[in-house]
Amino acid sequence: MLRPPEGTSVGVMSIRAARASADELDVVRAIRRTVFVEEQAVPVEVEEDGRDDGSEHFLARLGTLPVATARARHTPKGWKVERVAVLRPQRQLGVGRVLVGHVLAQAPAGSVVYVHAQESALGFWERLGFVAEGPRFEEGGIGHRWMVFRGTTG
Repeated sequence: MLRPPEGTSVGVMSIRAARASADELDVVRAIRRTVFVEEQAVPVEVEEDGRDDGSEHFLARLGTLPVATARARHTPKGWKVERVAVLRPQRQLGVGRVLVGHVLAQAPAGSVVYVHAQESALGFWERLGFVAEGPRFEEGGIGHRWMVFRGTTG
């Protein structure tokens, strides 16, 4: 069990790999569909990119309630953290920060860790120690920046 950083009010949160069962992967996909497809209007074919089988999935729960997910995978560029999604009622509570911290702890030693960060979330990623590099680009009709983890900035 993890406790969120001081100053947040999420209570007791657990994060675990979501490959334990097909049911957990269904929950992961449902959270992503809610956040990306329904809220952000990302096309289904972009969200369902066929890379789930080659990825590690993480599911965050508050008590027994599933509230957030992320996945990470090896690419030729390094360890890519992606599909970070927190359900609307739990946003701004520190859930995303704790979840990403857990995913970062799973990164292979010596790997470049990076994200394709939505422009609206650049501040979130910067607070976690990521630095934007390169030009803006679009994925799923949303502006993104390539960001590399350089270490926690506080």
